[in-house]
Amino acid sequence: MLEDFLCPRCLGYIPSNAFAGEYPGAISRLDNKTEICSDCGVEEALLALIPISHWPIVMYHDSVSQHASDRWLTRLKMKELSQNET
Repeated sequence: MLEDFLCPRCLGYIPSNAFAGEYPGAISRLDNKTEICSDCGVEEALLALIPISHWPIVMYHDSVSQHASDRWLTRLKMKELSQNET
């Protein structure tokens, strides 16, 4: 089932939407055990290189950047929901 291959960070498919379930995804740097999609693996790797104080604050207007912004908002909402369950 494709539901078994959902990334917990972005809810996309592991390893990618184009190759759902065809091979393993990345391992999250946050806990070193959770399997995530390749895009989120790259994102975690890049974010680990940039101190949070250097992150730019920008408005996203193009479709690719907007998709990344939507993924962050979804993650924040999921985190808030999981905190409310406890």
